[in-house]
Amino acid sequence: MPDEWKQISDLYHAVLKVPESDRTAFLQACIASDGVRREVASLLANERAGEHLLESPALEVAARMMTNNAPVLTIGQTLAHYQIKSQLGKGGMGEVYRAHDRKLGRDVAIKTLPPEFARDPDRVARFNREAKLLASLNHPNIAAIYGLEESGGTNFLVLELAEGQTLADRIKAGPIPIEESLNLALQIAEALEAAHEKGVIHRDLKPANIKVTPDSKVKVLDFGLAKAFEGEQAEMNLSDSPTLSAAATRQGIILGTAAYMSPEQAKGKAVDKRTDIWAFGCVLFEMLTGRAAFTGDDVSDIIAAVIRAEPDWTCLPINLHWRLREILDHCLKKDGRDRYHDISDVRIDIQKYEADPGGEAVKMVTAAGAPMKLKTMLPWVATALVLGLIIAGAAVWKWKPSEPRQVMRFDYELLEGQKFSDLGYKAIAVSPDGRQFVYSTSKGLYLRSVDELAAKLIAGTEGNTQTPFFSPDGKWIGYYSVTDNKLRKIAVNGSAPMDLCDVWQIRGASWNDDNTIVYGQYSRDIMRVSANGGTPESIVKLKSGNLGSPQILPGGKAIIYVADPGRGSQRIMVQSLKSGETKELFSGSDSRYLPTGHILFMLPGNSHLFAIPFDSYQLKATGDPVSVVEGVMQYAVSDSGILAYIHGTSVGAVPGRTLVWVNHDGKEEPLSAPPKAYWNFSVSPDGKRVALHVISPKHDVWIWEIVGKTLTPLTLDEGADSLNPLWTLDGKRIVYTSSHENAWFGDLYWRAADGTGKAEMLASSPDRGLFPWSWSHDGKTLVLWEGTRSPRQSDIGLLSMVGDHARQPLLHEKYNETNPRVSPDGRWMAYVSDQTGSSEVYVRPFPNVNDGMWKVSTGGGYAPLWSRNSREVYYLSGDAAWSVPVETEPTFKPGRSRVLFHGAFPGRTGEVTTDITTWNIGLDGRFLMMKDDVAEAPRKINIVLHWLEELKQRVPVK
Repeated sequence: MPDEWKQISDLYHAVLKVPESDRTAFLQACIASDGVRREVASLLANERAGEHLLESPALEVAARMMTNNAPVLTIGQTLAHYQIKSQLGKGGMGEVYRAHDRKLGRDVAIKTLPPEFARDPDRVARFNREAKLLASLNHPNIAAIYGLEESGGTNFLVLELAEGQTLADRIKAGPIPIEESLNLALQIAEALEAAHEKGVIHRDLKPANIKVTPDSKVKVLDFGLAKAFEGEQAEMNLSDSPTLSAAATRQGIILGTAAYMSPEQAKGKAVDKRTDIWAFGCVLFEMLTGRAAFTGDDVSDIIAAVIRAEPDWTCLPINLHWRLREILDHCLKKDGRDRYHDISDVRIDIQKYEADPGGEAVKMVTAAGAPMKLKTMLPWVATALVLGLIIAGAAVWKWKPSEPRQVMRFDYELLEGQKFSDLGYKAIAVSPDGRQFVYSTSKGLYLRSVDELAAKLIAGTEGNTQTPFFSPDGKWIGYYSVTDNKLRKIAVNGSAPMDLCDVWQIRGASWNDDNTIVYGQYSRDIMRVSANGGTPESIVKLKSGNLGSPQILPGGKAIIYVADPGRGSQRIMVQSLKSGETKELFSGSDSRYLPTGHILFMLPGNSHLFAIPFDSYQLKATGDPVSVVEGVMQYAVSDSGILAYIHGTSVGAVPGRTLVWVNHDGKEEPLSAPPKAYWNFSVSPDGKRVALHVISPKHDVWIWEIVGKTLTPLTLDEGADSLNPLWTLDGKRIVYTSSHENAWFGDLYWRAADGTGKAEMLASSPDRGLFPWSWSHDGKTLVLWEGTRSPRQSDIGLLSMVGDHARQPLLHEKYNETNPRVSPDGRWMAYVSDQTGSSEVYVRPFPNVNDGMWKVSTGGGYAPLWSRNSREVYYLSGDAAWSVPVETEPTFKPGRSRVLFHGAFPGRTGEVTTDITTWNIGLDGRFLMMKDDVAEAPRKINIVLHWLEELKQRVPVK
């Protein structure tokens, strides 16, 4: 069947799917582009189309329109005093050109009009009346109409030329960050508001009709042209919808127009300004998600979705505030009576959110419908009374400085359903005056004042946020947003969060008296940035390993920090900020200088908090370290003497984890392996064993027998760490990464899975860590994740398992790529890249990776897996597991992603270098997943009031 006839046939069968009562409205939507009109004309001419279709008035109108084609202008041609310079676009209502106005010496946009206007005096008169109204619009966010002209039989509009890319082009690069989306949305709303006040409705608002200038200013195009072309008809004719996509295919043009129609538009009913509000909601949804609110394989699917379906709200960013979700929902009500009635209401609600993103400065969080138990309430009441007495007696203490204040201790239990976020980062901070503390959870940052009973969620910090720290005046909290690798700050009394700069896996931060912030990063320099934002500067250069826990000492002349070259050899260092001279102080980590003249610190593998006297002027210790608190996992302390700490057995301990089988509906079945500090794992090809990377506290590989329920060590080399096990395809050996020869977990080994024989090195690199991740279909090639430590970079490489085990690069680009997974049929490779600024899942052909690339995740993704038949890609994002169906013939084509189930997964969604295997897939298609042992995880903060009194007694300063 010829391609043209197949297109006609497809359209014909699409029409037949539509109920007879909706067919006219459907066909009106279909004829919105030249391409579709030609198809409809061919369909009408074909006698097999059917008499019931030929009787459609919409098709008769389309057939008559097919006999007239707008003239095509040529480059260099002159219309009146406008010289054509280039074509900008082509759509249903003519073609758009860039032209030079010779009279006024400016560039403009020229839109040609269909010639049937010239042959219809009444229509031209109506259009002129409408165009005069449109020309009266005067707003900085509306592209102006300069005039309606005629030259040589060609009717054309003269329009303001808006430079920049369309919003549709901008969205092609992926979802737009929330703050930027709201900025653009407010400008669009202001344009609509100005037009509506003049009685002008856009009727064709969509990303392709919105320009974003290089300085991020919005220009809405084609305002009111749909109405102008329609004239005074009672109902809108969608064939007159202006479309300006020169690159769009015929089908693309149809879909692009239908996706933004309001339900009343799609039904062919009369419309008012609420149809623009609907389209505004569609545009905002698409900016936030990178996908249209209503989609389908053909126009009938899209129209049906607009009329009956809801957008996929799960596609919205996981950190999107509920108030913004409500605004979107209110814009996209099917019934216009339930929708916003005025775009100014939308604008005001967005501005209210930006000014106070929560409706109150800090949102109180309570358990829904569950009264507080008496035994839980009584300690809180007692604590509140004690704290009230402490605060009330502050004036008395002020006049008795020589009298030691009584040290008091109490515990703060996390609210029901809460848990600390990744304790590999700092999770707690205390304000300098000691009156507030903040802690990070999987749901955001929570703030607790010592004179209040409960902690409150800080609105605007929802999502994966870590490492909170206070400003010197206690009015601001800085923190690290893991999701998008941003350093941010937020006011404790309520405001929208402010981006300060990009960061990379932060390793401690502190806010200085000069309103600057210093922070460490994984495998990078220690940096300093203004607390108002700006370009960071390096103040401590990385030589090897990692740098963290930076703090400027009093006077601002020196900085202390922790240097970690690896293998548990952390050192506390001090560097002059003037001369750059650096010296080592003593072994330790997580350091903090106090105004009492002490440095607090911890030791790797030790759960004691130590203090040592320190002279901040001579930059040297003046005594011996003393253990001051036991059972500390991490701590925070205020200048006023409030100590807060999380009880634990070791610094940065990995929580106990369990393994469970999970089906596609989220139903779990325990594996029955004992809870341990699991990090990576791999299911054997026969599905009977699991190779496990266990931290206990050294890294080793163990084998779990699923049937026999036995756990046996495979690597117990005291001089090395072994991790990231991967079975060979025959199940006889296990490949893993070991630090046996390389100081940084870098070399590849393999060993018989039954533990016999010795380990054999497969490959080594002096400057790269080599991590086994996947196999080619024939098992002759091992796909590696390769990482460099300084500077931090992740790439994908290949290792031949034949001959001399030669290595070669596969994806070594300026972006970070990791987590490579080859499909079971060996033809495709899924992986994670941060080329859009956040981690997303992509697919390329394997091994010819330069033959194509497709992004399959939306709004972030990591840890890709393939179904056993290679027809689905699975990935994790936020707290959800996602599935994307894929077609591979005749070429690769990802389908629409959907959520399989929700859960709490270890790993960091915002870090493309995630080296944790969160899940694997078994023979039966179920997922083997790792879960944190919630019962074992710490759930309280220990608070010690006036702790500095105790410190000064136990560790005197000379």
